[in-house]
Amino acid sequence: MDIRTLLHNLREEVSCSVCSSIFTDPKQLPCLHSFCLQCLTQWRRASYNGRGTIKCPNCLALSKVPESGDLKDLPTSFYLNGMIDVLTIKECNSGQVRCGNCDEKSSESSYCFQCCAFWCEECVSGHNIIRSNKDHRVLAVKEFQDKDYEDVLKRPVLCTKQRHQKEELKYFCKDCEAAVCQTCVTLEHTGHVLEHIEEAAERQKIQMRSVIETQRKKLQAKTNAVSQLKEDCAKVIQQGEEVKRNAETFANSIISAMEAKKRSIFEAVDNQTKKSLERLTKQKTEMEYEANATESSLEKADKLLTRSVNAEIVQLKKTFATIVGGVSEFAETVYRRDPEGLPVFAFVENQKMLDYVNTEEFGSFRILQQTKASQSVAEGQGLNDAIVGREAQFVLTTKDAKGKLCYNESDLVTVDVVDEKAMKSVTEVLVKNSKDGFYEITYFPRDYGTCKVGVKINGESIRGSPFPVQVKSMKFTPLLSFGKKCSSVRMLNSPCGLAVNDCNEIAVTELSNHRVQLYTSDGNYLRSFGRQGSKEGQFNKPTGIAFDKNGHILVADSGNHRIQIFSGLGEYLDTFGKQGNLNQQLCNPHGLSIDSDGNIIVADSGNKLIKFFSPNGEFLMQIGEQGSFTCPTHCVQYGENFIVSDGHEHCIKMFDGKGNFKFAFGKQGGGEGEFNNPRCLSMSKSGHLMVCDSWNNRIQIFELNGKLVYKFGTKGENLGEFKLPSAIAVLSNGRIVVSERYNDRVQLFD
Repeated sequence: MDIRTLLHNLREEVSCSVCSSIFTDPKQLPCLHSFCLQCLTQWRRASYNGRGTIKCPNCLALSKVPESGDLKDLPTSFYLNGMIDVLTIKECNSGQVRCGNCDEKSSESSYCFQCCAFWCEECVSGHNIIRSNKDHRVLAVKEFQDKDYEDVLKRPVLCTKQRHQKEELKYFCKDCEAAVCQTCVTLEHTGHVLEHIEEAAERQKIQMRSVIETQRKKLQAKTNAVSQLKEDCAKVIQQGEEVKRNAETFANSIISAMEAKKRSIFEAVDNQTKKSLERLTKQKTEMEYEANATESSLEKADKLLTRSVNAEIVQLKKTFATIVGGVSEFAETVYRRDPEGLPVFAFVENQKMLDYVNTEEFGSFRILQQTKASQSVAEGQGLNDAIVGREAQFVLTTKDAKGKLCYNESDLVTVDVVDEKAMKSVTEVLVKNSKDGFYEITYFPRDYGTCKVGVKINGESIRGSPFPVQVKSMKFTPLLSFGKKCSSVRMLNSPCGLAVNDCNEIAVTELSNHRVQLYTSDGNYLRSFGRQGSKEGQFNKPTGIAFDKNGHILVADSGNHRIQIFSGLGEYLDTFGKQGNLNQQLCNPHGLSIDSDGNIIVADSGNKLIKFFSPNGEFLMQIGEQGSFTCPTHCVQYGENFIVSDGHEHCIKMFDGKGNFKFAFGKQGGGEGEFNNPRCLSMSKSGHLMVCDSWNNRIQIFELNGKLVYKFGTKGENLGEFKLPSAIAVLSNGRIVVSERYNDRVQLFD
């Protein structure tokens, strides 16, 4: 922020959020929020806080109070004090400034950049004639320019201890982790490791920038995740609308087809009606003509009978017979002209179709399943000779109109691999109809090479099997190493435990240097914390290390028989455990890991148990009855199983999720699958168990049933060789990280 912008928002910057007034004696909490000392004191009394803690009035973060219990020992915000002076100088034109010597207010005041105090017109004369003040810079407050305001903010920071107030903080005590003045060094820090404060600040700036960059990456990852979730939400909405449109289109197509069939029936009825009407109309016309002719003849005969005398009637007999005969012929014609019959129309319902529509859906809504690698489990003698597991579900439709099976993303079928050779881990399978009507099977594995598999689908062998599948042998290539035996930072001395976080930072414990160091995935030094001792944040032969789900660093402080918890920056947070054999107690804890619920798994080597603790250190359960272990060194979870390395029994032991023993594999020796003091464990990206076979100076890799699939490493000091590999971890890109106790280094493998 430039000085003009700062001056514009200055009053807001130096106002306490509790009392809304200008800060008085501002103190800063670990969460970086600042408040007046008096406001913090009243807030702590009024609000509930745990013993030795205080909640931030702004963010409610819980922070520890100084060991003295007095909030006045919280860090003083020198920057805020400087900004308060800047505000006073800026507003002097509209008010008076209190003199730092006589306490009198004056509108004609000056400011001393070395004394960090205001002087009235009378007192400044006395200030200037003092010989020790001859190099002090004094400026009338009304003459201040932007550059002068910046100089006020950059003024020297003075010690706050009594009788030290005039001394500048020039040194940083590494033992006490505090900025000190020359008097503090002489009286209180004799024999301590001191560093010039500029060098210490520069070093810490580098470390803090690294942490900030790490947090930025995490923030970016979260931002990307939010964007992805937004995209997924949009896709879900889009898919829902598309399904509706497809359903509506399909329904409309069915309705259109039914409407077409209805129109066809209507046309057939209309055609038949027309034909019948034409025939009946013709008959009707003919009958009407005949009826009219008969009626006319009968009228004529009736008239003859009425008007004629007897002699005429006798003479008309022949004529009357002709007339009546014609009528009889008409009558007989009507009687004989029986038409083809009146057609009887009827709609014959297709009851079968009606029943089908009533009982069957015209379609259905479903969520298509995606194939996961965990659905395909392999067995065999290493990655070059594996058998793809028995059942894996993939999407297919039923047979088409010609009886051929066709690929589609709708129905599920079971693919059963029955051949002898295949790859270890199948990540995707594409099943589709080939030209001859049989399935084509294409596997998309993690590794590439060539081998053959045979396939059954729903228990039926598929012609054309076996099909080609890609696979290759496992190989680990050493990339680089870092570390060298030394006590200085960046170097290593007996590295033991190893862990990596989501940002691929590598954390290493050092047995001999009694500390933790963090590096980038390329081996560049980031930061370190801890030294020998038994106080909070100090170590005595730290061994195991792990990152929890919040990015906190957990360290097995073996010699102090406890687990210590630190922030990602290495700031001490909490401790649990002390020496003993009770549930909450520990004895020489070694390996650490985190289970799927975020609980802490501790290899309590001295007590010969595996113990589980909640994230806040409460005991939950334990694995191992009397005689179950001789010297458990590490435990990791995979699925529902817990896997334990027992160093003195030279084997690996498998337990179920409830802690019941299942089986063990391995024995003492140097052959394949044998061990000599196995230590830390890790799971590879493909679900293999990687074991530090320490005294055999190698890494062995197994399937979960105990079958060896690969091993690498021999005794030596070159890249790819080991001297007592102690811990192993996996970076997000699949690279392997191994710490070596006797080579005092860490190696990376591709």
